Amino acid sequence: MTGRQDLYDESMQLGHSAAWDLQWDRAIEYYNKALAELPEDPRALTSLGLALLETNQLKEALAIYRRAAKIAPEDPVPVERCAEIFERLGQPKEAIEHREAAGEMYVRRKDAEKALESWTHVARLAPENLSARSRLALTHERLGRRREAVHEYLAVASILQRGGKNERAIEATQRALALIPGHPDAGTAARTLRQGKALPSASPPRGATGPLRMADVQDFLRSDEAAPVEEAEGADPEVAAQRQALTLLAGLMFEDGKDELEASRSPGMSALSRGKGSTRNEAVSRAQAVRHLGQAIDLQTRGQKKQAVKELQSAIKAGLDHPAAHYSLGVLLKETGELDEAKKHLMASVGHPELALGANLALGRLARMQNDQVEAARYLLQALRLADTLSVDKSQSARLNEFYDSILASQNEGDTESLARLVESTVGFLSGPEWLKRLRQARQQLESQSPGAPVVPIAEMFAVGGSERVFQFLERIDNLIASNHLQSAMEEAMLALGASPNYLAIHLRMAEILFKSGRQDQAMKKLKVVAETHRIRGEVRQATEVYLRILSFAPVDIPARLRLIDLLAQQARSEEALAQFLELADLYRQMAQIDEARHALADALGLVEQSAVDPSWSAKILHQMGDIDLSRLDWRHALQSFEKIIAHDPADEKASLSVIDLNLRLGQEDQAAKALDRHLEFLVHGGRSQDALSLLEEMAREHPGKQALHTRLAEAYRAAGRKADAIAQYDALGEIQLDAGRIQDAIRTIQTIVDLEPPDSEGYRELLRNLEASK
Repeated sequence: MTGRQDLYDESMQLGHSAAWDLQWDRAIEYYNKALAELPEDPRALTSLGLALLETNQLKEALAIYRRAAKIAPEDPVPVERCAEIFERLGQPKEAIEHREAAGEMYVRRKDAEKALESWTHVARLAPENLSARSRLALTHERLGRRREAVHEYLAVASILQRGGKNERAIEATQRALALIPGHPDAGTAARTLRQGKALPSASPPRGATGPLRMADVQDFLRSDEAAPVEEAEGADPEVAAQRQALTLLAGLMFEDGKDELEASRSPGMSALSRGKGSTRNEAVSRAQAVRHLGQAIDLQTRGQKKQAVKELQSAIKAGLDHPAAHYSLGVLLKETGELDEAKKHLMASVGHPELALGANLALGRLARMQNDQVEAARYLLQALRLADTLSVDKSQSARLNEFYDSILASQNEGDTESLARLVESTVGFLSGPEWLKRLRQARQQLESQSPGAPVVPIAEMFAVGGSERVFQFLERIDNLIASNHLQSAMEEAMLALGASPNYLAIHLRMAEILFKSGRQDQAMKKLKVVAETHRIRGEVRQATEVYLRILSFAPVDIPARLRLIDLLAQQARSEEALAQFLELADLYRQMAQIDEARHALADALGLVEQSAVDPSWSAKILHQMGDIDLSRLDWRHALQSFEKIIAHDPADEKASLSVIDLNLRLGQEDQAAKALDRHLEFLVHGGRSQDALSLLEEMAREHPGKQALHTRLAEAYRAAGRKADAIAQYDALGEIQLDAGRIQDAIRTIQTIVDLEPPDSEGYRELLRNLEASK
């Protein structure tokens, strides 16, 4: 063993070349030579392991991968390979142990998908493995894959029952029913357990099909035969939302990545100061928030509400600003009697699509407790609107929402008797485990009474009324606008306001009239007032639509776009929010506000990291950040952006080339060489050897005098049989080494030229003798 880096590099290059040509025996020979120089190098070990595996030398490959796993204990890949080999050797016990170990490593890396993959392998090898099935269930639940989670919880129930733990088995089926109320398999399992009968054996895991949330409820409402939901005890919307909030918070704990609470940059987007770099103090705050959050979840699941309140308050104070945290805290405060504080936190959660129904119901109940019938009616009608929307087709939702807007606007605050009746009827309708069944029956009853008629809101069954006159006004206004009688339309709108001054649909019609009349500034002011009114009321969806309309007329209105981004993020409409972030960054760049553009992109990246969006968003944002940094000659930050891209997608050629180029510009030749080797491997492995050679030639021209480039170009020419070109590159390399005073390196380079037998070999031999004599 000499430990010579140059011999190691050469052997690895030759080994990779042989591997690309599928000459595995030669690859093994060269990788062994590389290991003779650096016996503890993980890269050489895993390369040799792969070559041995490809030649079916399983035991030898196993020994090498075990050695690699020992040297790099945090790398799950060698452990996964060991599991694969044990499986091929027919040793399932060892295979399971290694798959479980790999899963733990991916958990530490916060890579949920890869952890799922490991546990799925375990569950397929051993369907009765309780640990793997439990982890699959919890992780699928956290990722929003409810059908897969239900499947795993039922497997857990079967395993527990066979182990004599019937009560825990029942808990598992209840967890499944809480995820998808009325799920037929879960309902059957619950009834089977209550009857003391045996459940079927645990079936193998299913593949993931993506998140399913409110769609599950809609499927139940529209099914021909809905299974009983009594098993989901106590699961009215407020309770169900509380469970979902805990699931979301547990997900934050799991997803928490390199920066302790980066993932907590919530759908509200105000988790930590927007656009600011991470400082030591912020990192400490994030760590504190994570610690308090973990304790709060544990305390809440054990029923210790007052202690859980303190921990959640501390987590929020430390920087956590997630709707799920506010919802959990709001419900706990309501239950402990701190009603004003409870309202503040529940209001912060009404925009989240999975919490909105529960939050509005909780706010309505809270106002009812305070004897505020007007506010109770408003929140309960919002809750009823959200529930009712689940019972109709999407095509009918817009009309239904207009009805509810009208009903909300027409409530007579002085009619205390009607308000009290509305409050009690709505609370009774949405409370308890059978609310879904009642909702479905009510929708069927309304449709049977008026077949083929426009959709009717369930609220009309509670005799709230008041909407008919307003809709007559709207119809007349729309007809006048359509016939371009704008002055008459405005007069009709003013009359409608007299009948229902708080109905925002009328104000929207007025804005439309102002636009058509050429009074743009007044129309925009009207739209902004309407949007803010919706937002303050907690009507996040409606506020979003108005802001979208504002931006369609004034795309450069940055405050409106920022407000829209927050609203979209609150609703977990992450991809739409990201698109707005990119528009915002582009606007800033057009106005030469480069720092603001980069801050917007950094915020967008934070949203990507805590959202279940397509990974391509991350690369798109990082590319733009890198381009901005390049334009400012901020090479180090640009390098960081492009390195992040290739960490997730090594096939991104633009990012790979940028990393090579920037390292060379920064004088980091070793890092450039490593990045270049990775990219050359990618090209050659993809059958693009000529592209690899062209790249080397181009880089040698752009960065003359860089040893790493001349060395690799010379080797490439040599491998391609272009002897004269190889000698020319080695000659240039030798001169660079001599100029740098690296005599020993120059001697090796000149010896390589001599070995190639150039036409003027005697001159090179004489130079070699002189150099050796001068040492």
